[in-house]
Amino acid sequence: MEKKCFVIMPTIDPSGYAQGHFNRVFQYIIVPACRLAGFSPVRADDPSANDTAMDIIKNIIECDIAICDLSSKNPNALYGFAIRQGVNLPVTLIKDIKTQPIFGIQEFGEVEYDESLRIDTVQKEIETLSHALEKTFANKGELNSLLSRLDIGSAKALETQNISEPMDIVSSKKEESHLPVITPVPEYVGDPITQHEQIDKLKVGDFLFHINYGKGEIKSIRKLGNDKMSEVNFDSGSKKLVLVISGVWRKIIE
Repeated sequence: MEKKCFVIMPTIDPSGYAQGHFNRVFQYIIVPACRLAGFSPVRADDPSANDTAMDIIKNIIECDIAICDLSSKNPNALYGFAIRQGVNLPVTLIKDIKTQPIFGIQEFGEVEYDESLRIDTVQKEIETLSHALEKTFANKGELNSLLSRLDIGSAKALETQNISEPMDIVSSKKEESHLPVITPVPEYVGDPITQHEQIDKLKVGDFLFHINYGKGEIKSIRKLGNDKMSEVNFDSGSKKLVLVISGVWRKIIE
């Protein structure tokens, strides 16, 4: 059964953010990062779930891993983090670079992303968050909760899971999140592949052009929910891409 990642983030767009901003953060960064790491992402405020407050708390505790987006110093995300940290369950913290650091939180590690959601930053941030999720989940057996640090003992008695080594997760600095953009786009490159119908026609051996990595050959394709993940060999090395949001163009001339 697919592992579940419960995502706690702003439920409305705070002042200073465009309408639908956090829906785009979820779709462009969080969903593909979770898929690459082997998790099925579920938002705490998913309107189709029709969950009560108790259902949400139950999900916070019972999910395999949680993501708490602290952007705009969101209280729901802080509350979710407090629950996961208090009972020694794996949790990964993220926030946008415009949000000022929250005192005392940095020591637990957080992945930063550029709220502009530019195509030259999104792919790098997907990879960074995916790596953080994998590392957090792999280290879930190590005691690292606040209660265990204070030697209160309650978290040890639960003998459950926990977050990863905090400072190891922090690898997404603003200056590291930007990938070089290939411009101008070569003449042999066609229109962007953005529709699921176009992606469904791709096959192993096809050549693609990526705005950051250049020309690459598809080595494998597999389904990820409603999306597809492809391993593509570029000159700079192999990359795993969630195709619908990865900035990929069709190569039309050999």
